[in-house]
Amino acid sequence: MNLAMLRQVWRESRLLMLGCSIALFAFCWVRVWIVGRIDMSRFQGILEILRPEFENFSSIDFEQALTYPGRVGFTFTEPMVILLIVVWGIARGSDTVSGPLGKGTMEMMLSQPISRFQYLMSKNLVTLLGTMIIAASAYAGLACGIQTTTVKIEQKPIKMQIPLVKIQVEVPFTQDPNAPTRVPLANFVEKEDMFPSALNLMGLGIFFAGFTTLMSSWDQYRWRTIAIAAAFLIIQLMLRVLSLSMEDMTWLRYTTIFSLYEPEVLVSYAVHTKDGAWSFFFQKSQEDWKLGGLAYLTFLAGGGLAGFAGATWIFCRRDLPAPV
Repeated sequence: MNLAMLRQVWRESRLLMLGCSIALFAFCWVRVWIVGRIDMSRFQGILEILRPEFENFSSIDFEQALTYPGRVGFTFTEPMVILLIVVWGIARGSDTVSGPLGKGTMEMMLSQPISRFQYLMSKNLVTLLGTMIIAASAYAGLACGIQTTTVKIEQKPIKMQIPLVKIQVEVPFTQDPNAPTRVPLANFVEKEDMFPSALNLMGLGIFFAGFTTLMSSWDQYRWRTIAIAAAFLIIQLMLRVLSLSMEDMTWLRYTTIFSLYEPEVLVSYAVHTKDGAWSFFFQKSQEDWKLGGLAYLTFLAGGGLAGFAGATWIFCRRDLPAPV
C-alpha cells in the first residue's frame, strides 16, 4: 500500500468525515435528551387510537415502541442519521474514478508510481474507515445522551401499613416528599443494547459506499454517478414504505435493502433476546425463525464489499477516456 497515497486521500476526506461525525454525535445526543423530556404515559390514550397506523409502518410491537429503549432505538431511523451516513458513502464513492476523470486529474494521478489497484484500495480503505468512525460517533452520542439524560417519574402516593394484616395501601391525595422527581435514563436503557443498531448503521454506510464506487468505476462524470446513487436510494426507500403500508405488497420487502436496516428491531432483540442481536438466525417461536443482528450486518456489509471488489475489477481493466 502506498502511504503517500493514503495520506493524500485522508487529507481530501477528513473534513467531510469530521463534519458528518460531529453532526451525528450531536444529533443523537440531543435526540436522546428529547426522549427524556417527553413523558409518553400522558399520550397513551391518544397513541392507542393510532395503533393500527403505527403497526402498519413499524417492524416492532406498539408496546416496545413506547418503552425508553424502543424510543431511543428509533434514533437510528431518523432521516438525519440515514442521510449523513449515506452522504458520506455517496460522496466518497463518487470521488474514486468518475470524480477525478471529470476533473481531469486521473491521468496525472496514474502517472505517479502507483498501480490502479493501489490507487483504488487507498480510496476504499479511507472510505471504510470513515464509515466506521461516523457510525461510532452516532453510538457515542447515543451513549452520552443515555448517561446524562434524566427522566421524570410519576410521584406515587404515600403508602400506609394496615396493622395485623401486613398490607400496604396507598393514601389518596398524598405524595412521598423524599421521592425523586427525575432519575437517570440509564436506569431504564442499557447503552450496550444500542451497539447492534450502530453496527447496522455502519453496514448501511458500507453498502452505499460500495454501490456508489461500483457506479463510479465505469462512469466518466461524477454528477451522473451521484444521480444514479441518489435515485437508487429514493427508489429503495419508496419500496420499503410500500412494503410496510400495503398488505398486498409485502413481497416488495425482498426488493429493498432497507429490509436489512432495522435498528429498532435489533434494539428489541437486544432487550428481550440477546441471542437475536448477536446471531445469524434465531428461533423466535416454535415455527418462527428470524434473521439475527449478524445477518443484517453481513448482508449489508457483504453487498458493499462486493461493490468495492467489482469496482476494482472494472477499473483495473478499463480503457480510461482522455481528460475532457
